[in-house]
Amino acid sequence: MTPLESTPRKRVFFHVGAPKTGTTYLQNTLFDNRSLLAEHGVLYPYGDRGQSFRSMQDFRGVGWSGHGPDRFAGEWKAVADRIRDWPGHTVVVSNELLGGSRTERIAKGLESVGPAEIHVVFSARDFGRQLVSDWQEHIKHKHTVTLEKFVDDLIELGLDAPKPFGHMFWGMHDAAYVLGRWSEFVPVDRIHVVTVPQADGPRDALWQRFCVVVGLDPSTYPPTTRRTNPSMGVAETELVRRMNPDLKKMDPGSYDALVRLFLAEEVLGGHSAKLTLPPERLEWVTDRSHQLVEELKVAGYQVVGDLEELIPAPHPESEFVSPTSLTEAELGPAAIRAATALLRHGGRQRARNRELKAALQKASTPWRPSVPEPLKTAPGSLRAATRRLLSR
Repeated sequence: MTPLESTPRKRVFFHVGAPKTGTTYLQNTLFDNRSLLAEHGVLYPYGDRGQSFRSMQDFRGVGWSGHGPDRFAGEWKAVADRIRDWPGHTVVVSNELLGGSRTERIAKGLESVGPAEIHVVFSARDFGRQLVSDWQEHIKHKHTVTLEKFVDDLIELGLDAPKPFGHMFWGMHDAAYVLGRWSEFVPVDRIHVVTVPQADGPRDALWQRFCVVVGLDPSTYPPTTRRTNPSMGVAETELVRRMNPDLKKMDPGSYDALVRLFLAEEVLGGHSAKLTLPPERLEWVTDRSHQLVEELKVAGYQVVGDLEELIPAPHPESEFVSPTSLTEAELGPAAIRAATALLRHGGRQRARNRELKAALQKASTPWRPSVPEPLKTAPGSLRAATRRLLSR
């Protein structure tokens, strides 16, 4: 397949991944600044925060959480229409799961925004951090696999690791694999790799680098200060994993609201030891990371940052805590926080339900007109006639 024809009048940047590389932070910053960006000719084409996800599902033609692709039908068309109609010079499309699109969906999606100069942006972080972050993300979606088995399967089986892990990791986190598909439609000089600094790097480096790619002045658009996707520690993540077997039958909407969004992201963030890669796997992951760096150099993609940042930083073996080895007593503090937060949450919900019930009862009580004071002493027949008139 040949790259899409383009015209210089409008550039459309597709930020296609990877997950767990600060994508939510970038998306919140773009959304928070969308009015100012629009004044300067830059469109962030979503009507609400959730449309980035919904339109991505439609772009890829896939379902989610028990819903088929039809649930999202029309979402990408609405976004593509805004992109084509935009009179400015730049558009930024962003969702970290776009990188997993099949080639036929990429072709169809890119054609729908033309004519334009298409660019692809991939933010990349080292595999050492990505593996444990991805495991935690799967635990927040009802999975029960242990960290050690998750990592072992991905290393030993690659894309053939048990579903959905193989394709959701290597098919979305491996920059060379993902960009190989997108490069069938976009010239390599318009494909950009933005590296994510190591943990001790500058806080705003990712936003600064992303702006370099898109052609924005980062000082004009303040990065978001909202907390995005806070990570749980070892004990908190293992607590959720051990609860998941008993939550398999919970409906997806309730699980998402109570476990992923409330417990994992509001209550259980970062009190225990930090998740790290099992030390016996560090050598393999380091070798694979060096291979990735060479693949990206050979491909000739435009790099903002430093490809050496994709080599995992070594961690002393003494820092590793196996989630699987933790006793129930060691999970106790996290469990107490979770139980306390859920009880408080339940109390607030009960109070709100009482308020709504009272309001509903008040709204459904029939209106009964009162009899004017002078008529209360009138003859009975007159009072009865008056009541009949008032009740009509």
